[in-house]
Amino acid sequence: MSHTIIGIIFSSFLLLYQVTAFSSSPQQWNACVTTRHSNLQSVLSFRLYSQTEDESTRTQWTHDDINWVLSPPPDTPFFEKVKLKAAATAIRTELLLKDEPVPPILCPKGGKAELEGFRDGKKIAKFGFTTSRGPSAPPIDETIEELYGVSSSIFGKSIGAIIYMFVEPEYRGLGIGSLALEAIAAIQTVQGVDYTVLVADDDGTGKLIKWYEDSGYMQAPKLQDLFGSSGGEFGRTLIRPTSVRSDIFAVCQIKWW
Repeated sequence: MSHTIIGIIFSSFLLLYQVTAFSSSPQQWNACVTTRHSNLQSVLSFRLYSQTEDESTRTQWTHDDINWVLSPPPDTPFFEKVKLKAAATAIRTELLLKDEPVPPILCPKGGKAELEGFRDGKKIAKFGFTTSRGPSAPPIDETIEELYGVSSSIFGKSIGAIIYMFVEPEYRGLGIGSLALEAIAAIQTVQGVDYTVLVADDDGTGKLIKWYEDSGYMQAPKLQDLFGSSGGEFGRTLIRPTSVRSDIFAVCQIKWW
């Protein structure tokens, strides 16, 4: 084995702590680094921005029409992004040299990420969300039991959040938001998240709320205060079980930065 190959493998071990790697097969992959549980208030008290229109008027896209890229959050320092990218490259290289499968998802350390959508090299959408298992709380457990009839165990249910959603105006109405919800759910499912929460503000029209409800979300009034929208000033809090189709990574390819 050449010195170059040895150096690459050695570098991968040095950089491995920067990321948390999972695959859809728990038997094959374990967490390289366990992310810390984020404080529920600081992680999930965000206003969710999203705009939709009547999607029946335009041809709906599929995952084949979008290049998905999973990236660290925008506020990540430049040199930290460089280290993360180097770590990801080293891990890919090591696995290829060992002729082992590359995991479908490699999430940045820190509990948050941004999913970017590209079309012909142009960024057309971006979505912010959490990637770590947030702690449960009595209002969450009560809401899950009331809405879904599921009693939480002594450890409660783990929660993830969608922080923001944005699609460039000229690309709205193509179903990109729905595809993003599916991709985010896939990532959070791999990360062991049981339920996804968001706060949606539709300026009183009701259209955005209905869109999320049509996507499987249910309103959760008991969580308004907990998720930073006391009195509904930032919109309605909604929740949905985090689950996806078994072949999601066959139809939805996500490049990790």
